[in-house]
Amino acid sequence: MMLKTMFSKILVLVISVLFISFIITGVIMNYSLNNMVTEQKAQQLEEISEKVITALETSLKRQTLHDPYLFISFMQTLANNNDSLIWIVGDEGDIIFYSDIPEYLRENLNITDEGWYCLPDERQYSILGSEYEIGDYFGLFKNTGVDWVTYKQHFSISNIPPYNAKASGVILVHTKVPDIYKLKSSIIVIFIISGLLGGMVSLLLSGLLSRRITKPVNQIKLAARRVASGEFSGRISVRGKDEIAELTDSFNDMVLALENLERMRRDFIGNVSHELRTPITTIKGFIDGILDGVIPAEKQEYYLSIVRDEVRRMQNLVNDLLDLAKMQAGEVVLKMTDFDINELIRRCVISLQQLFIEKNLVFKADFETERLFVHADMDSIQRVLINLIHNAIKFTPANGEIRVRTHSERDKAVIAVEDTGSGIPKDELPNIFERFYKTDKSRSTDRSGAGLGLAIARNIIMSHNESIKVESEEGHGSRFIFTLRRASGSEQY
Repeated sequence: MMLKTMFSKILVLVISVLFISFIITGVIMNYSLNNMVTEQKAQQLEEISEKVITALETSLKRQTLHDPYLFISFMQTLANNNDSLIWIVGDEGDIIFYSDIPEYLRENLNITDEGWYCLPDERQYSILGSEYEIGDYFGLFKNTGVDWVTYKQHFSISNIPPYNAKASGVILVHTKVPDIYKLKSSIIVIFIISGLLGGMVSLLLSGLLSRRITKPVNQIKLAARRVASGEFSGRISVRGKDEIAELTDSFNDMVLALENLERMRRDFIGNVSHELRTPITTIKGFIDGILDGVIPAEKQEYYLSIVRDEVRRMQNLVNDLLDLAKMQAGEVVLKMTDFDINELIRRCVISLQQLFIEKNLVFKADFETERLFVHADMDSIQRVLINLIHNAIKFTPANGEIRVRTHSERDKAVIAVEDTGSGIPKDELPNIFERFYKTDKSRSTDRSGAGLGLAIARNIIMSHNESIKVESEEGHGSRFIFTLRRASGSEQY
């Protein structure tokens, strides 16, 4: 159950990494310290052995070993200063000279007929094998309770006067392992203490970091549940500029988009319900009146024409919905041709001429050139122009002005539809092209639209891989601008 949360998983992962790193570091450090300390001690024992061989050679050649007191005193002093045992062993294993043989070692040695202590195992004095050994040295220190390190060095001294004799054997220098590892143990203790302190600090910091990571994630989880239940009011506070902050910011943007979509959906349902209910009520009332005889026969044709107009309104609404769905599904195939966009604008204005007359609006065409050819689907672009110009007529007060501009920018044709209406509120501009969206109804007395015209226009322009945008300021009218690709190889007049 514990590992179901992200915090516990991160914490367990950090603890595992710290533990594994600590173990690996400890093993490597222990191995390195073993080698370092052992090699240093072996080097020290080698130096002791060299001094003993030098002193032995000097004593033999000066013939002072008939009274070995000085030589043995030198060995004992050297051994005591280095906390070790120094033995000079002959080729047969006899211990000829020694600094000391503790009582607990004598039972592990043999005694020759001449009364000399003798090493029992040939490997202990053989010139073969490694220079130093760690352990009980082939059973010599088996009952001491500790490990020893022994350095072995072969010597051979010749030309010993007066008969040019020769002496050979091995020098054995023993020292206890605990003495060797004293420094290493101190370092390991320091390492363990520092590792534990570092681990505690790391766990504390990782816990804080995990909390910092999981807190916004948990907030996103709770917010997602609220959004799923239809509550869009909550927002998550954003801190920093890392990936979590970017995720939080993106989530807030998503919630805002969903909130806007839900509001538009409710508005759309209300608008469509109203748009459908009104003509249906009208149609039902007139048909009932005709069937019941309330409407006289001479007026039935007039009321049936009203019914026909209402049916046409419903048909147009349903067609717009179907067209928008097809566009968003990518099912509309464009018929790309070259045509004069200026001429198409003139046709659209003529088709809407009656609306201009009814509101006494002035139309002005501002064309950079007399003819401007573009490469596009003419029927679709005509629909865009009709929608934009019709919107401009709806939201421009009587005696106002509507202007359409066209000009070229490199390989693009730019078309702008401007009006002198009341403008669009700044906070509504980002949503103006969203489906089902309608601006504040106080902006116009015409409330017949369902908020699909601009969404259809945007989808048509985007299907041409072009752009459309709006510029507006309350009280100063609006300007809708879109681009089309100019026709290649077509002469412009």
